[in-house]
Amino acid sequence: MKQILVVDDEPLILKGLVLMIKQHPHAFEGIRTASNGAEALRMMEESMPQLLFTDIRMPKMDGLELCKQVHEKYPLIQKVIISGYSDFSYAQQGMSFGVKEYLLKPFTPVKIHELLNKLIAQGQHAVLSIAKYEEWVEKIVDAIWSLRIDEVEAYLEELRLYCLSASSSDSEFIQLLQDCLPMLMKRLSGRGFQPKLEELAPTTDIMHYFALLQEQIMKVIDELALQRGGQDLMQKAKVYMDANLTKSLSLEDVAEYLGITPPYLSLLFKKVFKETFVQYRINKRIELAKRMLEMPHYKTNDIAYEIGYENYPHFSRMFKKVTGLSPLEYRHMMGIK
Repeated sequence: MKQILVVDDEPLILKGLVLMIKQHPHAFEGIRTASNGAEALRMMEESMPQLLFTDIRMPKMDGLELCKQVHEKYPLIQKVIISGYSDFSYAQQGMSFGVKEYLLKPFTPVKIHELLNKLIAQGQHAVLSIAKYEEWVEKIVDAIWSLRIDEVEAYLEELRLYCLSASSSDSEFIQLLQDCLPMLMKRLSGRGFQPKLEELAPTTDIMHYFALLQEQIMKVIDELALQRGGQDLMQKAKVYMDANLTKSLSLEDVAEYLGITPPYLSLLFKKVFKETFVQYRINKRIELAKRMLEMPHYKTNDIAYEIGYENYPHFSRMFKKVTGLSPLEYRHMMGIK
């Protein structure tokens, strides 16, 4: 057990409990404190404790709600509720949130040390659930295969939190993530897709390593999308967009024409053309507007509607954003009054 987080809104109780924990012969790597549940959760995102002591009655987020969220996000953290006798029946609700131990006030060093001995022994027997780990890997594979980027990112975050709670050190956490990538690739290979992989740079910074893993997986998604005929399909999208530029053309309209989903179209379009669907549509409309502005018989107000904008102010703002000039300034530059 390397880190403990103690949460209580009463400074004297917080200070006393920390002092008693420090007197225990076990060499804890760190003992941190928070004054409420919300602050404690923010601290957990930065560095994962293996043991949580929390009072029940606190502002912003009480101890039961904290235990509930910790149980959902970090299932392997051991949780102890600090309770007065008047709160004990209330504290027992924590059993549904994985709370196994209660620390009744007033507490003494002997009581604290006996509880710590018990928890340290329990922690030595805690093991990573391989089945749970593989379940998340399979979810990530399914999301990659379906090109559902939001789901990939969500599952990766869940896996990160689980690995943090299951690791006893930063190096163990990195090792768990290192094991993830080959498992992902093996499962994708079994579906007939073998992406090119870059070796992740060695680092001891756990957040940096996780960011590298995310980046690698996003590249795998890009490669899969292109392998599925992205180039030809996106050229077809451009032809359709150019032919219907003056209409109210949405991402959903083009996706329906191509027979693919809007997120898939958005992903492929940006990958193939290095600009988004919206950026391309804006730039093409402004190019058309320039040609029309160079013809004196077109009124500037009419041009906005002709190229697909619902009103002139919106058209004027977009034109200036792209060209640096208003439509009227552009005309004057061309010598047209």
